[in-house]
Amino acid sequence: MKLSAMFRNPNAVLISRTPASDPATDAEFVTAAQQAMRALEVELEDETVVLHPNSTVGELHDGWDHGITTHPQFVKGLVQYLHAHGAERARVYIVEDPRNNNTDDVRHWRNTGYLPVAEETGAILHSHASFQTTRREVPNWFVHPFRNVAALAVAPNTVLLNVPKLKTHYLAITTLSIKNLMGLDNGYDRHYCGQAWVQMGPGYSDNPRPRTDWLSAADHERWQELLAQRLIDQARAVTPHLNVIDGVVGREGTGFNQGTNFSLGLAIAGVNMAAVDTVGSYLMGFDPAKLVYLRMAAQANLGPTDLNNIQVYLAEGGRVAPCHDLAALRAPKPFSIIRGIPCESDDYAR
Repeated sequence: MKLSAMFRNPNAVLISRTPASDPATDAEFVTAAQQAMRALEVELEDETVVLHPNSTVGELHDGWDHGITTHPQFVKGLVQYLHAHGAERARVYIVEDPRNNNTDDVRHWRNTGYLPVAEETGAILHSHASFQTTRREVPNWFVHPFRNVAALAVAPNTVLLNVPKLKTHYLAITTLSIKNLMGLDNGYDRHYCGQAWVQMGPGYSDNPRPRTDWLSAADHERWQELLAQRLIDQARAVTPHLNVIDGVVGREGTGFNQGTNFSLGLAIAGVNMAAVDTVGSYLMGFDPAKLVYLRMAAQANLGPTDLNNIQVYLAEGGRVAPCHDLAALRAPKPFSIIRGIPCESDDYAR
């Protein structure tokens, strides 16, 4: 895959801004995706392409305009751009588990919005069963010495495009490029939040009372650290070639059914997950230095998480230029997080 020289730099991040109605239209999602890809100057070179959106439990929702998952029309825009820039129609896959349960049952993809995208574009929907994974060693691992990941995503001569959703999460605080890789793990093994909770040990995982009654902010951060260890292990096992966040509509809240949507008209992209997530988190109103998983990602040498070390570019109106006023692009107010603890606050905002 070819990229513009400036965006081959792992310290470079693109913010692409396009108009977005409230609610955003299908055409606006397509336009946002395609403007970002044009700014990046993406060109394929006889490669298979795997797009990995966030459509976790998408089959269980009523439609796809809820703001919880990567919008299928955003992915459609990416696929259409790729077809026009070197990707063969029969070699573009959308890889995700839209049900996220511990079975190898065939996923039907209904209610996700991806069935009409596949029909229109020819993209192949693929949800990896356990027998369609491959073992990947994890260097310098925290918890997992290896991961069984979707074989298609790491196959030779394959470009992996990570396409997360701009939203908050009850545990990770922001769930962007790094956390989105959970969806490429084997379905039986990817329940990182639950695994981390069990690791909290006696007095926590065996406490029958609702966490909303007793879990402290300090304990929540310890839980975040245990989650981050697993996220870093997965990021060391699978490295996307490009990350493109769907921020046309951002979502605050738990990351799931409790929350509010905001039309922002953004796409945030780059080759380095940590850099992209740092910029994305800042645009949501958070201080990246306060986010546990980003702090640990920097310590693990996954990439830059200090905005002073990231070159940010803005694409708007057909022009790409250095961004000299990043603060002007932030959400009008910091996204709120529903952590499920007794005292919710804006601890992570800046």
